[in-house]
Formats: sequence, structure tokens, C-alpha cells
Amino acid sequence: MKHLRKMGVHVGAFGTYKHILSFALSMMEKLLGWKGAIKLNHIEMQNDDLQMLVDQLNQGCGAFLLCSHLGNMEILRSLTGYGEFHTAKRFQVFPVEDFSGSKKFSALLRELNPELMANMIDANSIDVSSAIWMKEKIAEGNLVVITGDRTSANTRNRVIETMFLGEKASFPEGAFSLACILNAPVYFVFGIRKHDFNIRSPYEMHVVRAKTSLDCSRKERPERLKILLREYTEILEQLCKAHPYQWYNFYNFWESAEK
Repeated sequence: MKHLRKMGVHVGAFGTYKHILSFALSMMEKLLGWKGAIKLNHIEMQNDDLQMLVDQLNQGCGAFLLCSHLGNMEILRSLTGYGEFHTAKRFQVFPVEDFSGSKKFSALLRELNPELMANMIDANSIDVSSAIWMKEKIAEGNLVVITGDRTSANTRNRVIETMFLGEKASFPEGAFSLACILNAPVYFVFGIRKHDFNIRSPYEMHVVRAKTSLDCSRKERPERLKILLREYTEILEQLCKAHPYQWYNFYNFWESAEK
């Protein structure tokens, strides 16, 4: 609950309860989304770069999305799975996920909608062939999505450090390196419940095109990745402060950077 304190939230028994309640609502949202109960008219678009992404997808060009554990990015994937599109041209979403910590929940989602689960990519088994496959999917006009705000237990030594909420924190190098490897347009995307504790709340969809160019030499890549990470964390920090109870961070986020 350290991140709640950093944002001025009183963390007592009630604050902890509110955070767990918000997380429980997000689990319900995932199930509702995967059953097709959440529709496109539940989503409120912002005055950001959504239209740029829509135009790109309509032209048959895909993109690489960096999302987070803030809010619920399952909404986007479940919408496309049930034919709910904001674009004229249909596309698929291919999420890269670490299955090691959520096997039971993943099994439940697979039971609800096996078709959507078929598009998922295991973050722990990415190799040259899977990277080529993802690149092809983007070239065909689809989206590859990965979270950028949680390090994996299997790759704790592969991190990039930056200041986050006033303290040095570790972020997964793999998520940002993948953006370089795929060499596709990068967008930061966040789906957030507008009213934190209302399951009937509309959702805010934030879409921001990354300004950092990843078309660079291998020597320049580490510095470019740090700049891309800084872009990402500035937006994540702003949205976390607006919705602290919707950032589902249940471990010491700053621990590895402190060692």
C-alpha cells in the first residue's frame, strides 16, 4: 500500500478495504467483458491521440500498445472479441502476458471465451520466432499489447530504473525492448473506471502516441528506452494520482530499486 501513501491516501483498515474492493470490481469487470456484457457505448473517449490510432488501423497499419495494471485493459480486448469496434476496419488484439501468477484466473477466462485466450502470448516464452510472428501480426493491421509497470519474478535482473512517484523504481526492460524489436508505432493506453467504486460506471479510455523514436542504432537503444519509459511513467503517474485505488500494485514496487 506504499503507493497509496505516496499519493496522500490515508492507509488504515478502511483504505486497505477500499483498495481490495476496487480490485474485486476489476475482476468482475473482466468477467463481464469476456461474457460480452460491456459495450462500446460504456467507453468515454478523451481528447487525446485515439483518432490517430483509429486512422492508422483503418489504413491497415497495426501498433504496439503499452498499458498497465491501472484500471482494466481487458475492456479493449473483450470489445473486439464481440465485434465492438471504434474503427471501420476490424483488427485483433494480441496481449503479451505473464501467466505464472494467474493460472487459475486465466483458466476461468479460457472457459468463458476460449477464442480470446487463443490470441494470448506467454511473456516467458518469447523468442526470435514469436517476435517475428508478432511483427507480422502488426503489419497485418493488428495490435500487440503488453503491460509496462510490473517486473516478472523470472526477469528481476532485467529492469530499467526511473523516478516514479518521487522514488527510484524498477520497470521491466523486456516490455520496452519489445517495442524496439517490433519497430512499430507505440501508444500508451489506459482503461479506467470513471467512478472508482461503481461497477456500472462508464470507463475512460486514454490513448497517447509515444513521441520517442525507436528507429535508432543498437548503441543508442538503451538511452531511447529510458526516454520512452519516462514518457510512459509521466502519464501513468498522473492517472495513478487521479485513481490511486485502481492501480493494482500489491507488492513493494520500489523494493528492487532499493537493493
